[in-house]
Amino acid sequence: MIYVGRLLSPLVFIGFALSAHSQDAWTLQRCLEHARENNISLKQVQLRVEEARAGFHQAWAQMLPTANISSDFSENYGLSFDPNSLTLQNDNYSTFFTGASANMLVFGGLQRYHNLRSAINTKEAARLDFQQALDDMYLNVADLFLQTLFAQERAQIAEKQEQLLRIQCDRTKLLYESGALNKGEWLLIEAQRSTQEIQVVRANNALTLTKLALSQALNLPTPEIELDTAETLRILRSVSSESAANISPDQLFQSAQEQRPGLQAAEARVTAGRQSLWASRGSYLPSLSAGARINTVYSGLRKQNPFDPTSPPIPFLDQVRLNNSQTLNLNLIIPVFNGLGARTAVQRARLSLIGAELAVTQERQTLRNTVYRAWADAQAAEKSREANRKNVEALRLSFSYVQSRFEVQASNAFEMNDATTKLFNAEAEFVIAQFDALFKHLVLKFYQGQRFAK
Repeated sequence: MIYVGRLLSPLVFIGFALSAHSQDAWTLQRCLEHARENNISLKQVQLRVEEARAGFHQAWAQMLPTANISSDFSENYGLSFDPNSLTLQNDNYSTFFTGASANMLVFGGLQRYHNLRSAINTKEAARLDFQQALDDMYLNVADLFLQTLFAQERAQIAEKQEQLLRIQCDRTKLLYESGALNKGEWLLIEAQRSTQEIQVVRANNALTLTKLALSQALNLPTPEIELDTAETLRILRSVSSESAANISPDQLFQSAQEQRPGLQAAEARVTAGRQSLWASRGSYLPSLSAGARINTVYSGLRKQNPFDPTSPPIPFLDQVRLNNSQTLNLNLIIPVFNGLGARTAVQRARLSLIGAELAVTQERQTLRNTVYRAWADAQAAEKSREANRKNVEALRLSFSYVQSRFEVQASNAFEMNDATTKLFNAEAEFVIAQFDALFKHLVLKFYQGQRFAK
């Protein structure tokens, strides 16, 4: 009789997974790097980073003076206003106007300065948002990868159990045909084998669904991907199994606060909101601007001899040189009443600042809950792994005892089948518990600042 405990040993399953490595297999590191370049949600966040960068460039450019050049060429027919003589003319003639102007804000209540500072912090918040989205994506892909790995292990275990039951069924049939067992015991094993076939179908279907979820996160066209278990085990086992016990949840939370991009982004938005409030308050103050302008004009009606209508017009370049004018100006605006626009803008900026401060508080509370939950999950996973290990050891002894009795026909097929099923389930749960515990410890390291990928 095959020793089921040895057949279903986790080391055998892990060894089988390690030997399944192929050149096209997906490691955890490869999945993370591929998702970094192809995840759609991450690309959407990247667009918001580009928008914030464009807003910063615009705010910076508004600090500079403005300069413009304008030109106008016209063919006039009938009654029209001549810009050269400043009279109405009923004639056909050409006119050309050109000018250049420059303006500089001398003082505007420091609005542009504060808007620039706000844009700098908004750009930084967008960058941190991207880093937070990247971290969340890494956690999500790693979790989906592990879930797929779990489903793959469960499917392999289910198939091995089905093979074992098939061998037991053949053995029981021989015993029945030789008269050593009754027909009921043979049919019981046969029914159990049929039930296990259904479990194999369900396990393979679960594996297909987890592969589909992982491929969607990676933005792959097909869910048919093969996982490289060896590399995953290497990464997971590089994490100390005592990491959950070496740090308290308060210490972990303190470390996470210093590392959490989402919290830093919320704090940057508070700073940006404060700068926006100062910028809106600047609209209460007067503004002073300076400008300069140069103009010139050409008219086809301007004659070389103004008293002789038949004389030729003054040449174009000569008129452009002679008709130019220069202007310097200072413009002072003192706000008196503008439909409560300035006051409303200040109120909105103040409310936006309060909302940003509340967002920081909420983000910190969410982070605390997440970290404490991750710490508790790691503790529970470690205890679950140890409990599953002890359970497997006890059931192996129990199975060995039932097996020896079954071989001498001291126990029936029902007892043998029950012992086999219990050992199978315990072995499966032990394999999953090992992966789960290692992954939970890796999550703790993640909140301490160690990333899955660069």
